[in-house]
Order: sequence, then C-alpha cells, then structure tokens
Amino acid sequence: TRYMADLIRKPDKGIRLIYKPSDEEKNDIRFVYDRLQSMRDSPDRQEAERNWDKWEKQWEGFRPQKGREDWQSNHVVPLTMSIVETALSEIIKQNLRPFFLPRGKEDKPKTTIFQHAWDYAAEISDDDILMYDTVHEFLIYGTVIAQELYRVDKRKIGTITMGKDGKEVVTEEEVADYNDVDAEIVKLQDFYVDEFARSFTGSYGARDCIRRYLMDIDEFHRIYDDSVWDQYKKAKYVKAGGDITYYEYFQPPQGMDTSKQVEVLHYWNKPLDKFMIVANDVLIRNNPNPYKHKQLPFARGVDIKRTHKFYAKGEPELLESIQDEINTIRRMTIDRAHLDIDKMFIGSNRLQLADEDLIARPHGFIPSDDPNGMKPVEYGDTPRSVEITLKHLEDDSTISTGINPRSQALPQAGTATEAAILKESTLRRIETKIFLLKREFLTRRARLRASNMLQFYSQPKLEKILGETDSARYQMEVQNAQSAGQLEMVDGQAYKNGFKEIR
Repeated sequence: TRYMADLIRKPDKGIRLIYKPSDEEKNDIRFVYDRLQSMRDSPDRQEAERNWDKWEKQWEGFRPQKGREDWQSNHVVPLTMSIVETALSEIIKQNLRPFFLPRGKEDKPKTTIFQHAWDYAAEISDDDILMYDTVHEFLIYGTVIAQELYRVDKRKIGTITMGKDGKEVVTEEEVADYNDVDAEIVKLQDFYVDEFARSFTGSYGARDCIRRYLMDIDEFHRIYDDSVWDQYKKAKYVKAGGDITYYEYFQPPQGMDTSKQVEVLHYWNKPLDKFMIVANDVLIRNNPNPYKHKQLPFARGVDIKRTHKFYAKGEPELLESIQDEINTIRRMTIDRAHLDIDKMFIGSNRLQLADEDLIARPHGFIPSDDPNGMKPVEYGDTPRSVEITLKHLEDDSTISTGINPRSQALPQAGTATEAAILKESTLRRIETKIFLLKREFLTRRARLRASNMLQFYSQPKLEKILGETDSARYQMEVQNAQSAGQLEMVDGQAYKNGFKEIR
C-alpha cells in the first residue's frame, strides 16, 4: 500500500482508542491522504516546488553570510528585483477590475446592481491590495492561486454596566469584524492540485484540489469545535501532531511544530461535488460543496504560461543564469579592487609559510627568489572586455524578459527617441501579462464572486432587537418588524429578519 504505516499499526492503538470512525469514514480519511500524496508526487509540482525558494531568494537578493576572515565580495546585483518591480508598477497602474455587462436589455438593471455590489465588496475587502499581492506573486513564482470565499470573522466582546445594586455587570456578545465575500492569496506550498490538471477550466481542468492549513491546536479548537464545520462533532478528538505511531494514516509533515500544530486539509472535488475536512487523521466534515456555483473556489494567475502544465514561468526563472553570471563578474571586479587597495606582497621564499598563507587575499604574501626584497603586487585596470561582457548580460536580460528597468529609472539611456522606444517595448511585453491576468484570473474570480453574491447576499440575516422587553421602544420595534413581515422569534427572543444593504 501507499502508507507503510498500514503494515505496522493496528486500529486498536493510538487515536483509534478515542476516535472510532465508521468504515466509510475511514475510507474517506484514507482517500484524502491518498489524494494528497498523489498531488504532492506530481512531476509538475515536484519540479516547481524545488524552485520556489530559489526564485524568492533571487528576487530578494539573498546574500550568503560572510565570516570574519571572508574578504571576498558577496555583492548581489538587484537585476531580478528591479525587473519584477518595474513590471509590477506598470500592471498595478492599470487599476484592473471586472465590469459586468448585459447580454440583453433585460439584464441592464441587474448589471448596474452587480457593479455596485462588486465595487462595494472590493472596497471593504481591500481588493486593490489583493491585486498587488497577486501580480507580485506570479511575477516571482510564475503562478498565483487565489481563493474566492465568504468570510466571517467573529469574536466576543464584553460590556460593563452598573447593576441596580451598584455592582458592575459584564455582558458578553458575539460580534463579526468581517462578514462578507472575500478573496485571499493561497501560499503555493500549501496548495495541491489534481496531478493531471493544466488549469481550472476546460478539458484539462482540475478535478480536485487540497488547501492545507497549519494552525495552533488551541486556535483549531476555537474555530472548529461545535462549529458549522464540525459535522460529526469529532473536532474535539483532534490532537496536535507528534508520535507517528499514534496515527493510522496521518504523518506529521516537515516544518510542522508537532507539539503544538495541527495540519488541516480542505479537500474539494468537482465531479463528485465533495467538500471534506480532515485534521490529523480525524474526519470533521464530508458534505457537498457549500457554494452554489459548485466549482473549485480557486482562480489561477500566470506570468509566462506553459500550455501543457499547471505551473508557469516567472521572471526569476528567465533571469537565473544571467543573474548568476552578473553576480560572479561583479564580485570578481570588486575583489580585484580590494586587492589593489590592500595589496599583496612579494618577498623572500626562505620564510616558513603554510599553504593557506599563499592564498590570494588583501595583505597576503607571495614567496619569490627576487633579491630586491619586499614589494607590493600591482594590478592593472579592469579590462574593457569585462565591461562589454556585463553590457551583453544586461542586454540578455532585456531580451529574455522584454523589460528594461532603465525604462523607469533616471537618467534615461540615450536620446529621448531611444527612451520612448525602450518604454514602448517594455509595455508591449507587459500587455501580454495583463491579457492573461484579465482572461484567466480576473474573469474566473468575477464569476465565482458573482455567484457568491447571489448566494449569500440573498440570505436574510437575523438582527437581535435589544432593550427591555416592557419598554415602549422595544414594543414599537417588535410591532414594526411584525408589520413588515420581518419578525422572527428564536428561543423566546425577538429578531428582525433583514437583508444586506449596499449604498
């Protein structure tokens, strides 16, 4: 079998002593972990995952730590970072957002309302910041994943009042800091997609996917215990990852604090219309997709598309060899300057010297038969060919990415005409990225969000009618709600049934 642990563990040990799922539930748990393993082992993902950290370090200009005796330069030319930021500034400047247009005359009133709803939701969810993060992510990694969802952030607050006996009375109520449609960027390392998928739509659209969460055990129980997600009321059995012999299928992954954290898997399946939640070998939920659009609630944005692969190319991948060569030549040039300023010396070969004493370094020593005594080593100027080589490498970066960071830097290279041509050529390549962003990412996001608006904005919300039950104001509020057909009694308490209002 896939899991070697199946051969050495027995179901009457560890977690199965306190959590005893049915055979069907055990099959569901195994199924989710099997799918996770298959998605993780996908050659496309394996290749992309090996490079994500490398691309991030290249964009950040990661410099190795220098030791006290390490005099050689570790200078990093900010080529990748400048090209990414140049493209980012041009794309963000376009202020991209979808517009809802009617297909016929009967749709005009609806599209007006939808446009206002989208603009309202975009404002309260900071959609401009999301777009910034989206573009930044796919320029660096080549691929970005965003999830469209309905988010409710609740917390309890306390109010202190004075009672009739003069003592303080603390009353608690639950408030929602956020209760609306939203979208968030999913970390690529925490997202697993159907190993045969090339996108989310079309003939090779993803059948299923998994979003992975790592969270503190206390935070997990606060969110999931006895919540709408806790279908089987089994979240209370979830224990932080630790000894693998405790579990039947789950194995704590690398990078997880096994003493405090829980791995929560949200599994989405489109053909089977499934949404399952599994946390450290415990099945919490297994129901149909809660969203009425019945799609995988994710959108993908790409930089340079690979037609037959899910993961795309980013700018650092195009610049990898160029960045390495420029760094090497610039470091060698700086090292030569160091040696020229703090020279090595030539002296008698009769001195007792170890091999490490003869390594080239500032203020080093070279033994010689020259009888003229000690003298410094002189270096000539850096050859013109080095400067030409660097210029060719910079040209290669412009050819490969289509972006020259000098198009936005001062001073401009060459004449005003040359600068205008440079700017235009940069924009042409960036327009292709914008085209893909609109057609593949924003359009899907807009369709998912429009469906979520129809689903959740049309659901009435209960607002508790507050006040002393025998007061005139309370009675008036109840009568007004009743006459409007909005009164609903829950556990003897009056609530007003209303809908979301958007100005």
